Amino acid sequence: MTLPLVVILALLFGNAGHHQSSAKSTSPSALPALTPTAPPSNAAAVAPCTKVLEALPEQLGDLLPRVVHPKPDSLFVVAWGDPAVILRCGVARPADLKIGSSVEFVLVGGSSGQSGAYFDVGTDHGSNVFTTVDRAVYISVTVPAKYASGPLPALAQAIAKALPPVCVGAPEPGLTDDSKLCTHRH
Repeated sequence: MTLPLVVILALLFGNAGHHQSSAKSTSPSALPALTPTAPPSNAAAVAPCTKVLEALPEQLGDLLPRVVHPKPDSLFVVAWGDPAVILRCGVARPADLKIGSSVEFVLVGGSSGQSGAYFDVGTDHGSNVFTTVDRAVYISVTVPAKYASGPLPALAQAIAKALPPVCVGAPEPGLTDDSKLCTHRH
């Protein structure tokens, strides 16, 4: 169990902000490093978040990767562009994700979450915050208003490729077991 964590540390810190190893290395942009708020340390998030980070694109469309200095208790923060699109893996369950809430679900990039992911939509200081609610871990993506939702399809595909859905974001035709809804997930 220690070896994967050492490998993750080496990849994250050894590549100065690159979360994915590749033969052609894109140098980090000349933008200043970021120190975004990191998700809490959670041993259960290590394996799924590692899979997500491995599946993420190094460059997000035209947005270059940013150097991220995560807090020591979390490694699962990645950013691109200026203003930065920030992905945090292993965040807490959205507070408004509960039975009977009016949570807005957006299916990005596919149907039934197979090539996309459901997102709970919130806002934070002029940015939209999209949080996956149908995967083994909650993953938030903060997207500055400047980009609308442009970066989401690529990120949703990477997340879906790395992690299968574990629940259904919104009732679908033929769903007879409400316990499969993400709002019932603990």
